[in-house]
Amino acid sequence: MPDQPQASLKPSDEKVRRAFEKAIKAFGQRPNVTGIDIGYKYDGGVRTEQVAVRVHVREKIPLAALEAAEVFPKEIDGVPIDVIEGIYTPGGAAPEPAGGAEPALEDLSFRRQRRDPIQPGISISNATGTAGTLGTIVYDRVTGGDCILSNWHVLAGSIFAQPGDAILQPGRFDGGRQDRDTVARLERMHLGRRGDAAIALLNGQRNVLRVLRDTEVIVTETRRAQLGDGVAKSGRTTGVTRGVVDGFGLYNLPYSVGQRQIEGFLIRPEDRDNPLDQEISAGGDSGSLWYDPASGAGLGLHMAGETQAGPANEYALACHLDAVLDELGVSLEPVAPGAPAPSPTPDPTAPGPSAPGPSDGGGGAPTLLDLLRNAGIGDEVLRRVPLAADQADLAARGIRVLAGRDGPVEIEIDPQRAGGRIRIRIEDDRPDQ
Repeated sequence: MPDQPQASLKPSDEKVRRAFEKAIKAFGQRPNVTGIDIGYKYDGGVRTEQVAVRVHVREKIPLAALEAAEVFPKEIDGVPIDVIEGIYTPGGAAPEPAGGAEPALEDLSFRRQRRDPIQPGISISNATGTAGTLGTIVYDRVTGGDCILSNWHVLAGSIFAQPGDAILQPGRFDGGRQDRDTVARLERMHLGRRGDAAIALLNGQRNVLRVLRDTEVIVTETRRAQLGDGVAKSGRTTGVTRGVVDGFGLYNLPYSVGQRQIEGFLIRPEDRDNPLDQEISAGGDSGSLWYDPASGAGLGLHMAGETQAGPANEYALACHLDAVLDELGVSLEPVAPGAPAPSPTPDPTAPGPSAPGPSDGGGGAPTLLDLLRNAGIGDEVLRRVPLAADQADLAARGIRVLAGRDGPVEIEIDPQRAGGRIRIRIEDDRPDQ
């Protein structure tokens, strides 16, 4: 089950968590379900103070159209079950605001410009990506190297991403060019149950500030988000915005490499009805760091936003910061080179790897195994890939990846360049979402 914050829950912490686990087992594989979490119950669209296990669905279906076995129960072991609509999508391209105008009341264009020094809250991307947000500066626990932390889909974003990829500031969508704007090289990445995250090693070409843009906050510690927490973030597109933690659990997100279930927490506007139509996030804010404005503690990495229209549908999703730091082997404070590496306990149900890299231990061309790991395919699937293909040097070969959202993964190497057709079909045992 996902790691849980120490929130004060009713009727009892353990009772709610057991009901949450049962809900995941019973409903988590249904195609209409987009997440299961613990959060505030809603009555007629109005948030109450009652805590419930919530089943998030793409669309509420009338009871009359459902079979008896498809109807969600009203409670599990005395814990109320709430069904709410929610479609959760990672931020992709970073579009301009409507009409090309800047957001009202504040000019945020400087966040999309070339900056020296660089700092959290400004535009960043892989050289082949669009634009997201530099979340914060972190430090490799083994080498002590200074790194950028952001989302996997900002710093990598593709099955072909590999360590050494150029990272641009500003992001490519904002005019960044590899020949002049490379500030870091992709180092490690993770797309799986514990988060959507990656780090890139800074190259020293620009100065660095640790303070989040337009704040006085330097994040040096983490804690778990709790229900009702007031939170804030500093992002490339919407700047500094605030919200309230509305729930925490397991959410289903569609990526270019397939569906992923990721642990995290849900953020809503401070006023649930959002009468001022407050935007707490938008495309390009991916990778922003959500933090506690009272203590400055880091809580999570922004990874997704809303797709439904209307102010009442405004939300943000974040993965837990402490889990991401642990998974990638980095710290928020500088460390001495040679410090012992962390030893996170692997989650056997996790669909993704932790830190992919060349399987030969060097910096050469990626093998097929590397490409699959970078795509978030778990080791339980990789074990079924033929070994002969694992070690193929793909630098000079044409590769075609055929991967539907729910179907198996297929990799086809062009016969004209590979000296013969190599086609591998991997039946991924992750459940259809």
